[in-house]
Amino acid sequence: MTNRNPLYLVLAMAVLLLSLPVFISCNHHDDDDDDTFTYSTSTQTTLVKAFGLQADADVLASLDSVHFTIDYDNGLIYNADSLPVGTDITALKVTVEFLNTVNSAVFKITGATEQADTTINYTTSMTKSLDFTGKTVLTVTSADLTQVKDYEVKVLVHKVNPDSLVWPLSWRRDLPDNAAGMRAMKVVNQGDVYRMMAYDGTTCTLLTATTPGQGTWDKQTVSLPFTPDVSTLMSTGEDLYMLAEDGILYTSEDGIEWTSCGVTWYSMLGVYDNRVLGIVVGSDGFYHDEYPRMEGFTSSRVEDGFPVDHASNMVETSNNWTVAQQAIIVGGEDSEGNLLNDVWGYDGKSWGKINNTHSTTLPPVADATLVPYFSYRKLQGVRRYGLQSTWYLMGGKLDDGSLNRKIYLSSTQGITWTAGDSTITQPSHMPAFYGAQAFVYTEQLSAPSGMPRRIQTLGSTWDCPFIYLFGGYNSQGELLPNVWRGVYIRMTNYPVY
Repeated sequence: MTNRNPLYLVLAMAVLLLSLPVFISCNHHDDDDDDTFTYSTSTQTTLVKAFGLQADADVLASLDSVHFTIDYDNGLIYNADSLPVGTDITALKVTVEFLNTVNSAVFKITGATEQADTTINYTTSMTKSLDFTGKTVLTVTSADLTQVKDYEVKVLVHKVNPDSLVWPLSWRRDLPDNAAGMRAMKVVNQGDVYRMMAYDGTTCTLLTATTPGQGTWDKQTVSLPFTPDVSTLMSTGEDLYMLAEDGILYTSEDGIEWTSCGVTWYSMLGVYDNRVLGIVVGSDGFYHDEYPRMEGFTSSRVEDGFPVDHASNMVETSNNWTVAQQAIIVGGEDSEGNLLNDVWGYDGKSWGKINNTHSTTLPPVADATLVPYFSYRKLQGVRRYGLQSTWYLMGGKLDDGSLNRKIYLSSTQGITWTAGDSTITQPSHMPAFYGAQAFVYTEQLSAPSGMPRRIQTLGSTWDCPFIYLFGGYNSQGELLPNVWRGVYIRMTNYPVY
């Protein structure tokens, strides 16, 4: 008979009792009993530190550079900058990094188009491809088996090309206080307000708003001491200017009280540095003029081929190549009545032709609308896009009397131009036009409720510039009574930092 030490028996029982919870816990795990685990919001033991796609040039160049956001609070992993339209996401390999060692990381795939419902343990099958067309959930279990965290993984693909300029029909609005008898109108930006002068052939009405998208504009009837050419209305920011039908230049601080400037012009070109530029007829031809005249100003004869009328609106800009502020106009008619496709620039002292006329794609055009906006260029070697200033030229009358429906772009300050492709074009539901006014107005967009965001991104709002296009005229010279709102789609997407 074998004698056992009572102390040995006590220790053996203690060891057995201590081991029972672990044994039971393991059995419960094998039986897939969720009650074994504590589902926690802990971001330490189950934290996904980084997530990415492995390179696959057959799917997309630089696929491994796609950035994924990890939303720890909502349990989401997604690429904020969606992949291009049509990208195949049915067989992608992934790379996952964890903050701490984990026991397991299991992908559960359901409802995919190519891959049957399945589970794949990333920690033991790191080279398997995943189909992200359905629902993909990554379940991470901590090393000590006490914590479990689910992340829904989304590989987002654009449904439409983000590098498109769109003008949704649903965004179209009527001109403020649009009247059936309105014959002419023009909108200008004066300081922090927008002014619209509307004319029905007898009465002028001034409408004022603080934003171009404002629904109701303040309205006042204006008694003018002259018959206005409303199309010439311009603003220096401080003062308004407009020509009478007989060419006399008038000015106003508020659009209500107007006084003569004592000069008679043939046409107005635009605004530069708080003064208006115009064309005056001399005894031997056309001359440049300005009001008020700067000290030392001398009127000079217009250059050969210079547009004396019907050029686009003038837009001021600055660049890295010149010291002085620049202003440009496009197209118009010269002194012989010829339609032009030139771009002229002004630096405060002199005019010069700046576009490459040997390779220009611009058509001869009158009364086109020039818009200083933006586009994106793809940065080399990475899936990132750089914002760049871009001129957009829209509308206008062509040589054959028809109206231009193409959009022309220049990211070289007007030197070279290209015609927009199918992503940058005037939609069929927008009528052809000439003489419209365009303004770029920045509005703040907010992420929809529940929209995931990166943990280091403190806000969920961003600035988005929209184009507001007012009025214009159709081929019969009739006023188009609408306000269109356009945007470059990429700018409406939640920004990637």
